[in-house]
Amino acid sequence: MKTVLVTGGIASGKSEVCRYLASKGYPTYDCDSRAKALYESVPGLKRKVEEATSLPFGEIGAIFSDPAKREALEAVVYPEVLKDLEAWKGGLNCRMAFVESAIMLEKPLFNGCYDAVLLVRAPMDARLGRNPRTAERAASQHLPDKADYMIDNDSDLETLHSRIDIFLNDMKTDLSKILAVSGKHGLYRFLAISRGNAVVAEKLSDSSRTMLDSRSRITTLADVAIYTAAGELKLKEVFLAIEKALDGAEAPAAKGDDAAVKALFDKAVPDYDPERFYTSHMRKIVDWYTELVKYASLDFTEEEEDEK
Repeated sequence: MKTVLVTGGIASGKSEVCRYLASKGYPTYDCDSRAKALYESVPGLKRKVEEATSLPFGEIGAIFSDPAKREALEAVVYPEVLKDLEAWKGGLNCRMAFVESAIMLEKPLFNGCYDAVLLVRAPMDARLGRNPRTAERAASQHLPDKADYMIDNDSDLETLHSRIDIFLNDMKTDLSKILAVSGKHGLYRFLAISRGNAVVAEKLSDSSRTMLDSRSRITTLADVAIYTAAGELKLKEVFLAIEKALDGAEAPAAKGDDAAVKALFDKAVPDYDPERFYTSHMRKIVDWYTELVKYASLDFTEEEEDEK
């Protein structure tokens, strides 16, 4: 499962983005509302906050003007939010989920909780119109200059929703643009053709760019299929069959136990042709599957889009 952190300045529209994502069926986790719920569900949490901040719980809003008290509260509450978030993620069985937070990026405690960052941006005058306290609160926020994805919320709701739709479409994986290169570990995403017919590509795992010349042996994953008793089965269908067979579990290590890899394919594609589809092929496909799950998505573009 890919977890995307939705962040942005106060009144930028993070919550509206997450509401729309939820309406599309994507699981969303709102750190602010969950933290408030934890005050009621975690025994003694309110008392610990009062002791840490030296404030009655009813006056806790004063932390926004006192950095020391804010840090004291965070030291008590954020570990509980982290446990709650991990429990929420552990209960999901989906390809992509979203976490809304204005501060998670700047808190090392949450490192590793998300795989990508979606930054929601809006002009200051628009943000002030939505929340007059924006200027007061914005000073305590440190937002990134860059993110994996960005959505501008500088117009009406219809425009924002259309931009979210474009973002969701961009998040889909087009296997015709995912490249395997002989002699190179990992997968690459096609970007452009350069002079001399060289291919400009970026590595999925770290987004580093490289040039692949005409001597490189390049294969797009859309062109890969495996042999079965019924004929060839496209790699996209193989990936989806593996996902179904795993049912939320992690794939076995590609370089680990061959028996575990073979058992996975016996379950996922039981009619594969053992005379032409070997364990070495299985390991390679499991390796690709694991990389797509971690750095891309198993939400693939449709056939018509691929052909276009």
